[in-house]
Amino acid sequence: MFRGSFFGIISFMDKNKAERIIEYIVVALTGVIYIFQCSSWTSPLYPYAYGYDASWYSLMGRAITQGKVPYKDYFDLKGPALFFYEAFGQLFIKGRNGVFLIQCISIILTVILVWKIGRLFLNRPGSAILLLLYYYGAYALIWGGNTVEELFMPCSMAAVYLTLDYILNEDEPVLDPEYSALVFGIGFGIFLFSKITVAAVICASLITVFIIMVKKKKWDILRDCAVNFIVGVLFIAVPLFIYFIANGAVKEFIYCAFLFAFKRSTDYYEAFSLGWEKNIIICYASFLYGLFMRHRDEKESNRRMYILITSVLQFMLLHLGTPYLYYFLCQMPVFVMLFSYFMKDCKEAFVSFREEHKLSDPRIAAYIIAIVIALVQLYPLTTDKFLENLMIYEEDNGKQQYFDCKEIAALVPEWERAGIYNLESGMIYYEINQDLPSNKYPVNLPYFLHLDPSIKTDVMNKLQYDTPKWIISERLWDFDDEDVKKYVFSHYEIIAENDGEELYRLLD
Repeated sequence: MFRGSFFGIISFMDKNKAERIIEYIVVALTGVIYIFQCSSWTSPLYPYAYGYDASWYSLMGRAITQGKVPYKDYFDLKGPALFFYEAFGQLFIKGRNGVFLIQCISIILTVILVWKIGRLFLNRPGSAILLLLYYYGAYALIWGGNTVEELFMPCSMAAVYLTLDYILNEDEPVLDPEYSALVFGIGFGIFLFSKITVAAVICASLITVFIIMVKKKKWDILRDCAVNFIVGVLFIAVPLFIYFIANGAVKEFIYCAFLFAFKRSTDYYEAFSLGWEKNIIICYASFLYGLFMRHRDEKESNRRMYILITSVLQFMLLHLGTPYLYYFLCQMPVFVMLFSYFMKDCKEAFVSFREEHKLSDPRIAAYIIAIVIALVQLYPLTTDKFLENLMIYEEDNGKQQYFDCKEIAALVPEWERAGIYNLESGMIYYEINQDLPSNKYPVNLPYFLHLDPSIKTDVMNKLQYDTPKWIISERLWDFDDEDVKKYVFSHYEIIAENDGEELYRLLD
C-alpha cells in the first residue's frame, strides 16, 4: 500500500513537472514569435529594414570579436555590458541573426518572468491575459529592436518577481532575501555598465525591501543582503575592469561611459513636452492606481508601497536624456505590476459581488480609470507599429537603401575599404557590408564635437595629417560644423551619392 502511494506521489510530481516544462516552452515560443514579428530592425522577417542604433550596437559587438576595444578604438557613451552582450551573439551567428539570437534569449527570460509574476496573483488563464497585455504594451515601445531597454528587460522583470514574491511569501520566498540581493546586484551592475537610467525598477525593489526589513528590524539579513548586492555588482564590474586594464583603455572607458555620458544627458537635456508625458502615461496610471489601492493588511500595504515607489522612480529617470520611443519600454515592468494588481482586485470584487450582491471595493472605478488611461494611450502606438511593420514586410521597405549601401561599397577597391573614413554615416552602411569603420568617431560626431572640443581637434588632425583617401557621409551639407565641411569640400570630390551615402575621394 505504501509502495503504491509512493509511486503515485512520484507520478503526480512528474506530471506536474512535465506540465510546467510544457507551459514554459509554450510561453517561450510566444516570445520568439513576438520578437520575430515586431523587431523590424533585426528580424529575418524584414531582410532589408535596418535601424541606426541597432546597427551601431551590433557593430560594436562585431568589433569586439575582431579584437577592437570599445572607447579606445570606437568612441561611444553607452556602457560596455551592452556591447559584450552583442559580441556574445556575434560569436555564434554573424550579422543580424546574431542580434536576433540574443533578442530571443532576452525575450524568453522576460516572458517567463512575466508569466511567473502573473502566477503570483492569477490562475493560468489570467496569466495568459497578462502576457498578451505585455505584448500589446511592449509592441509599440520596442521600436525597431536591439536596445538596452529590450535586451536587459529580464533584469527588471526578475527584480519585480522576486520583490513581489518576497512581499507575498515572506516566510517561504522562492529565493532567500540574501540570494535575491545577489540577483539585484548583478542586474544593477549590468545597468550601471550599460545605461544607468534603466535601473529604476531594481532601485525601487531595493528601497522597498530595505523599508520592509527596517520596519521588522531584520538587521542581520539586511547586512547580508548589502554584502551580496555588492558582490553581484562586482560580478559584472570586475571582469569589465580586467578587460579594459588588459587593453590599456581604463581611462577611455571611465570617461566615455560615465563622465561623457553624464555630460551628454545634462547638456543635451530636453525640456518637458506633452508628447513626452503622453508616452510616460503608464507611470501616471500606476501611481494613480497605487494611491487608491486598499491597504488593509501588511502585504497589501507593501504591494501598494512598491508600485508607488516604482512608478515615481521610473517617472524621474525617464525624464533624463532624449525621449526616443524605445526609452519608454522601461515602463513595462510597472505595466505588468499594474495589470497583475488590477486583475487580482477585479476578481476579488467580482467574487464578492456574486456572493454578497454588493461591491466590496468602491475604489474599483478608480482602478478602471487608471487602466483605461494606460490602454488608450498605447492603442494608437501599437496599431501604428503593427501597420508599419506590415508595410515594411509587404513592400520590402529599405530595399533601395540596402542596395545603395552595397553600390557605394562597390565603388571602392576591396583592399581600400578598411581605410574609408566615416564622417557622419549611419551605421546601416557597415551593418549591410559587414565592415568596420577606420576612425574612432564613426557615429553621432556632430554633437560629440560640441560636447568635447578636443574631439574636433582629433577629427581635423586625422583629415589634415592622415589624409584618408575615401570619406563616406550622409548629407554632408547638413553636417553641423562649418570647419569640417569646408575642409572636406576643398580637399575632396564627390564620386557618388544616393539615398544610402555620399562617397568622397581625395583630390589628386
